[in-house]
Amino acid sequence: MTLILIVSIFDIIYGIFGLFGKIKIPEKFRGYDWTDKYTREVAVSNLLLGIPWLVLYFAFSEYTPPLATAVLFMVLLSLPAIVYSVFTERKYLKLLKK
Repeated sequence: MTLILIVSIFDIIYGIFGLFGKIKIPEKFRGYDWTDKYTREVAVSNLLLGIPWLVLYFAFSEYTPPLATAVLFMVLLSLPAIVYSVFTERKYLKLLKK
């Protein structure tokens, strides 16, 4: 469960830095007028993963569930971040092709 805490704190901190534009993004997305918006959307994706995992850590800190239950909750809480990331990448890859 400590790994969940570490990953969630890292994602939250990285997301906060991203909101201020201080994260590293791939070279192919740099130098466009929408780069700042892309950076913020990546930051939101990190926050969408980090915050629910932090809540999950505190929810399971008193009670350790079976591994299958913990993995199921991790996947379910990760789905919004995964879906948001996929749509964000598709959106900006289309902008690259224009």
